[in-house]
Amino acid sequence: MYTEKPTVSVIGSGNVGWHLTKRLFDCGYPVCSVFSRDSDKAELLAKEVGAKAVCDLSQIMVGDICLITVKDNAYREVIAALPKRNAVYLHTSGSLPMTILQELSLHYGVLYPFQSLSREVAIDFNHVPICTEASDVQAGKTVTDLAKSLSPLYYSLNTEQRLFLHLSGVFASNFTNAMYVIAQQILQQQQIDFDIALPLIRETVCKISNLSPKEVQTGPAARNDTIIIDKHLNMLQNPSWKELYRLITQIIREQQTVLK
Repeated sequence: MYTEKPTVSVIGSGNVGWHLTKRLFDCGYPVCSVFSRDSDKAELLAKEVGAKAVCDLSQIMVGDICLITVKDNAYREVIAALPKRNAVYLHTSGSLPMTILQELSLHYGVLYPFQSLSREVAIDFNHVPICTEASDVQAGKTVTDLAKSLSPLYYSLNTEQRLFLHLSGVFASNFTNAMYVIAQQILQQQQIDFDIALPLIRETVCKISNLSPKEVQTGPAARNDTIIIDKHLNMLQNPSWKELYRLITQIIREQQTVLK
């Protein structure tokens, strides 16, 4: 194994690649090369971590660890172009099996940050769960060391568990954010600033830190207040929003019944 921290090469300079590369560098991992099809992005990230910028995968300097951070639909093309080395190859996807990397090396695995990452927004990795999976002992030791360096919150999950975690994240984050978009549009139609809703959103998130989501559910559906529900439905002019209101109301009613 390594006497010093292993070198890392990074494939991809998007949101995940940007944050992970900078965090690993800050944790003392030497970054030898950064690949991106966008030369400007490759140069910018490489400059941040003192690495070589690469725009052609055939020129990539594969380090002790090769971290692939591209979009899910780009993995096959990237893997086909990467050189086979006696390195530890890791991907960062929540929905792909680790076995997609087996043609590259005997040592491969997953380093999946369970967080919504935006390049423009600073992130505190101390609050980011890192999920790992590995093909063998060597890959396991490497990816666990990486995870421990990145965050105190690290979990070993198999492919199926990670896939369901990713699914739960779609509901908890992506779908929830879509609801915020609707709420914002409803307010904008009445010339009301969305900021008025932020304390409500924060309070809900704060509550589920100490209680289960079921226990903190409030509102007309939880109370089975049919008068308010019908009034809201009549107010909604967008057919999709109206159908969504009906469906979510029914789901909340069913959840309250199970809770009791």
